[in-house]
Amino acid sequence: MFKLLRICAFCIVLALTISYSFAQNNIKFEFDVDSQVYNLGQEAAVTISVYEDEELVTEGNLSVRFTNDGRDQVAETQAFDLAMDNPVTLKAKLDFPGFLQIVASAVGVDDSKKVTRTAGLAFAPEKIEVGKPMPDDFDAFWKQGQEEVRKLPLDLEKTKLDLLCTDDYDVFSLSFATVNDRRVYGFLCVPKKGEAPYPTLVNVPGAGPGVGPETWLAKEGFVVFTMNVFPYPVSLDAKERQQQYDEYNKKLGQTYCYLDSNDREKYFFRAVYLGIDRAIDWLANESYVDVNRIGYFGTSQGGASALILGGLNQHFCAILSSVPALCDHGGYEKGRSPGWPRLVDTAKGNDDVKYASQYLDAAYFARRIEVPITVTVGFIDGVCSPSSVYAAYNSIPSAEKRILHEPLLGHQNKDQYAKAFIEFRNLVKDSGK
Repeated sequence: MFKLLRICAFCIVLALTISYSFAQNNIKFEFDVDSQVYNLGQEAAVTISVYEDEELVTEGNLSVRFTNDGRDQVAETQAFDLAMDNPVTLKAKLDFPGFLQIVASAVGVDDSKKVTRTAGLAFAPEKIEVGKPMPDDFDAFWKQGQEEVRKLPLDLEKTKLDLLCTDDYDVFSLSFATVNDRRVYGFLCVPKKGEAPYPTLVNVPGAGPGVGPETWLAKEGFVVFTMNVFPYPVSLDAKERQQQYDEYNKKLGQTYCYLDSNDREKYFFRAVYLGIDRAIDWLANESYVDVNRIGYFGTSQGGASALILGGLNQHFCAILSSVPALCDHGGYEKGRSPGWPRLVDTAKGNDDVKYASQYLDAAYFARRIEVPITVTVGFIDGVCSPSSVYAAYNSIPSAEKRILHEPLLGHQNKDQYAKAFIEFRNLVKDSGK
């Protein structure tokens, strides 16, 4: 079955082979190019099949929807009778850089057993640009912030956590003053064995209740500096951390990442990153830290922090940023999905949020990164869209950068990240030697 569609810059020819199963993993996508990466104007062939108990389904209906990276629909939803069309084959091409998302849904004849699966195709992703130009005063705004926080007393509060200390390492809780009458809190692990100064890893966790100290990395001989984003000391107990988090958001009347998002000076993350940036300077001056071997790693919110802190602070020798958030807030201008937390969408187009969001866009910080950096991207990531990740990645000027594709993954890490993390740790260990 062939049907030619021409919508905007998309040309989609429906001749897709689709196989569905009404059990888990029942919709199967097959691609003519294993990488799922295509050139502009190159036609991609996708085959989809619907299965049940490993047999092709012969009744029910299939619908296929095409969007610009999960946002604007770029073609009419296509419907198929599985008695006649299973598998189905689609051919598609994109005439501008981006990700074409395909959402396939199948239902039984009685509208039961609905299953949905998503696939993503990349078209010249290396050419994706940020949705909106960087503000002319972006650098001046952050320089002023760095000067502001450094005029404040550091006011370091550091407490040894004796119950967590071992023969291999010591553990501390600590906090620092930052702007807007706030503090930033975290944990520090310092090895006892081996010869100081030690290689050092900095981390900010993903969105959620925060994390405790990363003691396993300290056992491997790293100083580990973990900074949470909340203006309170995060509990060592996971259950209590979640309770703290829930109570904090309830008190705010919203999730923390939206707090004061209409004001670039007061927005939640500004005080966080200015405070952590200065804390990293403090860390780099500690005698047990090898200033030439400081690396940063993080995922999602932590991946955004990799780009933001990597742009603000010059102490890093290597960076690992996995599925970074807070990227390309202006992506909506191109009909694409911005990354978490989708500030403008959540604020329903509020002009003040549109303006302020530009000053906390990880893609703009990324343009300052000159050190070796690895970024990961999931082609069907519905939280930190692949186009937003690529908009940031393409902004990085480092001669030693790479991006690892996960065509079948959403917002998660898997084997490629695990391997990259090992390589990253080794790179930090060997840096400066």
